[in-house]
Order: sequence, then structure tokens, then C-alpha cells
Amino acid sequence: MTDDIVASSRDGIITIDPHGVLTSFNPGAEAIFGLTATDVVGLTVAEVFLPLEDLDAFTDCVLEAVRQPDKEHVATISLERPEGILHLSVRTVLLHRKGSDERIGVLVMIADESERVELLTRTADRERERAATGRFIVAILTIFSVFTLLLEPIQKLARAHFYDLGPVIALLTLVIIAFFLDRWSSPESRTLKLNLRPERRYVVESIVWSLGFCVLMTFGKLIFILLAREDGATPPELFSFLVLDDGTRVREPGLFLIALAIYLVSVLFQQFAIRCAIQAPLQSFLTGVIGPAGWVANLVSTLLFAVLHAHLNPLVSLAVIVPSLLWGWLFMRSGSVVPSIISHAIIGVYAIFILGIFAGLDQV
Repeated sequence: MTDDIVASSRDGIITIDPHGVLTSFNPGAEAIFGLTATDVVGLTVAEVFLPLEDLDAFTDCVLEAVRQPDKEHVATISLERPEGILHLSVRTVLLHRKGSDERIGVLVMIADESERVELLTRTADRERERAATGRFIVAILTIFSVFTLLLEPIQKLARAHFYDLGPVIALLTLVIIAFFLDRWSSPESRTLKLNLRPERRYVVESIVWSLGFCVLMTFGKLIFILLAREDGATPPELFSFLVLDDGTRVREPGLFLIALAIYLVSVLFQQFAIRCAIQAPLQSFLTGVIGPAGWVANLVSTLLFAVLHAHLNPLVSLAVIVPSLLWGWLFMRSGSVVPSIISHAIIGVYAIFILGIFAGLDQV
């Protein structure tokens, strides 16, 4: 029965005589090390295990047990296998002959702790995700609290100047918060995707989709102009280059370039904040919890992006939803924020600085 128990055990059981020669090697040990008893029994520990990689800690433990059999020796080793990493607990004890105190060698017991280690790892990962989720919620609440508190002075600033810095200030605050959250997080739990070298096809794809979107906006405004003519109202021009909130057309090239530069810089902040600081962490948290985690994260970040424009005009908030979904989709496909930045720059510059689609809606 003892032989049957040893043969049936999933744990590895090895016996070694006082000279360091292996005298038994059960099937559990065969499965762990990928060796057979017929090949190793009769060989020394050094002959069997020293040629194998990643077994230095195991060999040292066994050899030390042979040299000092009166002491118990314990070691923990990890072995890489095609099916995964094995986490093993090694324990050596002095082996006596049955019914006497005669020392006949060393007993080596090798327990596979992989399932327990995997469970502990999953538990630790869940705790890190819970902590990251808490930081994420704090960041979102903080940014919108700050934005709400600054809403009145932001609106006054917008009325006094030609450019509305409200969303830029709010998003810049979010960038700073996200940066510190990323620094506080452990390397394993960081979720900010700052891949600045996407594949070329994703860059080309973002340009093509953006140009198609610009064509749709042009047709949309053209239809609006035709409907306005039928109603007898004075239709706007199809192309309305930079126009201020009061209807004044900007004709100075210097002022136009300054406004364009400010807008392009704000695009960088907006896409980094919305995609890297909101969409990427949210998608990471929701993966495995709900099916379309990427699209849910895209939709939520888009709605938050629209809220940051709500103080301007409800139509402005609604207008940014569709292009924001496009930018989030490009971010999902490429895993990089660069295609989203390119698309935002193309669509935004065309809509605001060429097509004048927001003219008269308290937005440049």
C-alpha cells in the first residue's frame, strides 16, 4: 500500500542515499521534471539535476540535505513549462529505515503549489484593480468638481476673449491628475497607453476616416444652407473661416495662426486625457466583466468629453459625440493615441477653421 500511495501521489517524492545517489523517483517527480525513473535511479544528484536549467536552487537544497541530513531544508523554485510556470515547494527530511534509527538517506518531497500561487496572484491582481478603480473614480470626480467650481470664471473668460479655454483647462487638470495616478500605481497596474509609434496602416486609416467625415460635414452644411434658402432666411456661407462669437470674421493671418496653434495644442491635451486617462483604464477595468468592454469605455469617455463642452451650448455637446466615438474607435483599433490625435486635428480644424460649423453657437 505504501508503494501504491507513493506511486499515486501528484507530489514528487525522491529518495537519495547518503552518497547522493538517487534510489527512487516516483511518477509525480517524473511529471514535474520530465525525467523517467529508469534513467535517473542509480545516478547522483549532480549528474541528474546540474545539467538542467533553472534547478540551481533545487540542487543546492538537495545537496545541502545530503551533507547535513539532520537538518530540515526548504526551498521554493519555479520551472517554466510549455503549459505554464510550475511553482514548487521543496522539503527534505532525514530518511530512517522502518522500525529502527538507521539513517538510510534523504527524503525529498516536492509539492506543486501552482494552483495556490495562481489563486493568490489573481487575488492580488483584483486588489490592485480595485485600488486602481478607486483612484480612477477619484480622478473623474476631482476633474468635474474642479471644472464645476471654475465654470463661472471660465465663461467670463470665454466672453472676454476670442477663444474658449474651458475644456482645455478641465482636460489639462485631468492630464495632471492622471499623470500622478500613473506614478502612484505599480508598474503591473499602469493602464495609460502612451504608444506613440502606431503601425502605418492605422495612421492612414485615421486620415481616410477623417477626410470622409469632413465630406459628410460639408454635405450636411450644404443641405442646411439649401433648406435655409427655401425658408427665406439668410443662409450662411458654405465655408466660413475663423469667425468669432459676435460674428466678426478674422482676417488677420497672425491671429488666425495663433488660434490654430492654440487649438492644435488643446487637441493633444484632450485626446491624451480622454483616451489615455479615461478610456484605457476604464476598458482595462471592464475587460472580463462585460462583453463589449472597449465600446462601453469608448461611450462613457465620449459622454464625459461631451459634458466638458456642455457649458458652451447643448448643440456643441451633441455635435462632438459622433466624432469622439470615431476617435475612441481608432484608439481601440490601434492601441495608440496618435491616430486619435491626427483625426481630431483634421476634423476639428476643418469644422471650426474652414467650414465654420460652430459659428453662432458661442464657439469658435
